[in-house]
Amino acid sequence: GESEKTIVVTAHLDHLGVRNGEIFNGADDDASGTAALFSIGSFFNKNKPYHTLVLAAVDAEEIGSPGCTYLVENFPGGIDNVILNVNMDMIAHNDNKEIWACGTYHYPQLRAPLSNLDTDLSLYFGHDNPNDSLKDDWTRSSDHRIFHDAGIPFIYFGVEDHEDYHRPSDTYENINPYFYASSVDLIIKAINSLDTSFRPEN
Repeated sequence: GESEKTIVVTAHLDHLGVRNGEIFNGADDDASGTAALFSIGSFFNKNKPYHTLVLAAVDAEEIGSPGCTYLVENFPGGIDNVILNVNMDMIAHNDNKEIWACGTYHYPQLRAPLSNLDTDLSLYFGHDNPNDSLKDDWTRSSDHRIFHDAGIPFIYFGVEDHEDYHRPSDTYENINPYFYASSVDLIIKAINSLDTSFRPEN
C-alpha cells in the first residue's frame, strides 16, 4: 500500500486435533478463515489497497492464542503502525445466511464503513457488548483479543455456534458452500471499505 500504516487480517490454522481416536477437522473452525486469506490476497494483489495489508495465519488459537501473541509481540517493523485487525473465525457454516461483525461496540468508528456493503447475507453488529445479556460477548473469544489488548481496533467476522461446533462433524460436507463464498466476498468488501475509511482525507 501507499501507507506504512498496516491492516492485519488473521485466521487460525489449528483445531482440536485427534481426541479419543476421532479426527476433529475444523472445516468451519477455522479452515474457513484460513482458506479465505488466499482469496483476500488474490483480490488485493490485483486491487492495491491504500494501506499495507498483512495476511497472517496464526497457530494455537484453541489453546490461548500464543501464535497471535507472538505475532503481535514480534511484529515486523513494530506493532505501532498497525491500525486495525480483521479476524475471521468460523465464516462458512450458517443455514440462515447470517454473519456477525463483532467489535463496533468498542470501536464505533468502524460501523459506518460496514453499514452499506453489497451482499445478500444478513450482516449483524453485536456480540461485543458486555451489558447485553441476550448475546454472548465475543470480545475475547478468538485471536482478535490480542490486538484489542494492545489497543488496536478490531472487527471479528464469525457465525453463531452451530451443531458441529467443536465436534468431529465440523467437516467440509457440513459447511454451506454458497454462504461461504458470499461470506468471503462480504469480508473482502468490508476490508476494502475499512481501508478507504482509514485514509487521511476521509
